[in-house]
Amino acid sequence: MARITGTEGAERIPPKVLLLYQAVNQLLAEGADPINLKVSTITDRAGIGKGTAYEYFDSKEEIVIHAVVYQMQAAMEQLEKGLLARKSFQDQLNYLLDEVSAQGGEPNCFLKLVHLLTDNSQFSRQVQEILDSATCERNRLIRLFRKILGAAVERGEVRADMPLDYMVFSVGGRVLAYMVAVMEENLEIELPRMRELVYEGILKEFCPA
Repeated sequence: MARITGTEGAERIPPKVLLLYQAVNQLLAEGADPINLKVSTITDRAGIGKGTAYEYFDSKEEIVIHAVVYQMQAAMEQLEKGLLARKSFQDQLNYLLDEVSAQGGEPNCFLKLVHLLTDNSQFSRQVQEILDSATCERNRLIRLFRKILGAAVERGEVRADMPLDYMVFSVGGRVLAYMVAVMEENLEIELPRMRELVYEGILKEFCPA
């Protein structure tokens, strides 16, 4: 049985591996701790035998990280399609913030991955090794922001006197801050107001008056 490397396109992922991915992401969404998650728990949820998982993967860490990366890539494809369908920067920004808002209280796979990569546990170090060896498009979001902002500059909707990379990381940082706020339970500011401030802050800094 061929081992999963992370280089497979979605159409080449075996059905049983997809069941494992779905099981992992369901368990994480329900609050499962990826460090203490057992292979047997994953395979029970997937409805397949434990031995089947080891036909494709060498470890639990591989199953978890490949599942999270798979979900991230699927979410990125949907996000990119939606953003590029909008014709103005303001519409794209509204769509982006709407997508973040739609997460509600659900744990976000991107934030889970950030946690996995910043924790200093042995598990996290193994995850980083697997992620570094995978060919997933870790810079895809940055490239997408460059494309959107570059086109907005050409249309005259965004300032042309600032470095593009600064705008990319500044907009991305504000969107990430809003994403964290959406998941926070004890905010002193209401989410609609937080969204408004993020939206207006981006437009004020980067869009001509």
